[in-house]
Amino acid sequence: MKGVPQMFIDLKWNRMAIAALAAIASLICIAAHAADADFVAAVVSTHPIAYYRLDSASGKSQVGATTYKLVGGATSNSPGAPLGGASSSFAKLDGRSGYITTTQAGGVGAAASIMAWVNLAQLPSQANHFFYVAGESQSGNDLDVQFENDNALRFYTAAGGHLSYAPSPATLVNQWHLIVATLDTQTQTRVIYWDGKPVATDKGSGRPGKTGLFSIGESPVFTGRFFNGGIQDAALWNRALKATEVAAIYAASSAKPSPAAEGSSASSAGPSVPMPTTGPFATKAKVEIEDAKGPVQLKREEQIAYIFLSSMELIEHDCQLTLQHVCPMAQILSGAYPTGTHIEHLKFDPNRTDPNYTYTLATNGMAWEAHANPKKPGLAGFCFMSRDIGTTIATINPAGVAGWTSDELGNRGTEGDSFATQ
Repeated sequence: MKGVPQMFIDLKWNRMAIAALAAIASLICIAAHAADADFVAAVVSTHPIAYYRLDSASGKSQVGATTYKLVGGATSNSPGAPLGGASSSFAKLDGRSGYITTTQAGGVGAAASIMAWVNLAQLPSQANHFFYVAGESQSGNDLDVQFENDNALRFYTAAGGHLSYAPSPATLVNQWHLIVATLDTQTQTRVIYWDGKPVATDKGSGRPGKTGLFSIGESPVFTGRFFNGGIQDAALWNRALKATEVAAIYAASSAKPSPAAEGSSASSAGPSVPMPTTGPFATKAKVEIEDAKGPVQLKREEQIAYIFLSSMELIEHDCQLTLQHVCPMAQILSGAYPTGTHIEHLKFDPNRTDPNYTYTLATNGMAWEAHANPKKPGLAGFCFMSRDIGTTIATINPAGVAGWTSDELGNRGTEGDSFATQ
């Protein structure tokens, strides 16, 4: 019986140690999900028409109502791309039968962008076949991104027409890279971005109007191009992302620019210089928006108002996805969400800190509407409206208060930090 007290003490300390380890693991998990959320929020803020995380065998797009499914020799694995959290998962494709099918079809008009994190298990030159990344394949009217047998990455936008970039083969295998390819048929511009930087551009253009099925890891039209390796966070836009938007998306990850992308010069597609800090807000974020007439030049006071509304948009999107309802102003200011949701909140109360605008937020079920109304003449007003998950209409009135009948904003984005924080 002498050993009983010692056994009791050991068990007691073992339980305490286990509890402590569990607490540490929980904190690590929370930090990992928060880091991933930064990247997801950066992508969602640019308004893709489909965005698949590929972190499970099947799932829904982060925007819209489409879905994806892993097929054949495709499995869910982790850890994935360097998004800041060790828990991120990816689709592992065997190079023989594995790929991802989606319910997204068409949706692309005069412009498009495709994004995906990739990690090659071997070089295409060794496998002796193409590695298809993603696209909407169509005979005679391609929209395809793929690695070919010479290990070069190519972006096809019409019958036979393509843009090419050849990364160093030594940087490809067992290393994660972010690919973004953009097409604008009106300006006749194509760009390939590698790890956030433009590495190839031309005026090859392509045909507008893509109607094929969006597939990942294999083309349903030009078959036998099974990707061998990992793919994660694939997305499709019906517009050409700006260089500033691509740079901001990559910056939201924890990855470092690859040597192959450093110093690359693809015409003038590089990111622009952030605006200096002005007013009571500690931010150097830069805002770029366009209406039907083209780019809209904003005063710094107007940029601050836009940043507040776009931050509300990010938070409300998370509320829609996570809570299945939108969050009122008091909640997005205080961050008083249910435990474990990890939804961001506003850094500042805009009505207390912005001397130039009055802000309102109306919420009802899955719908919300936010306004930034100028307090003095000479400033534009903004209105953001959302009636369902992933769809926001943003308008501007250069002469004052904006509403749903004001000028609608098309391409829009923010480079740098937002007013949303954990």
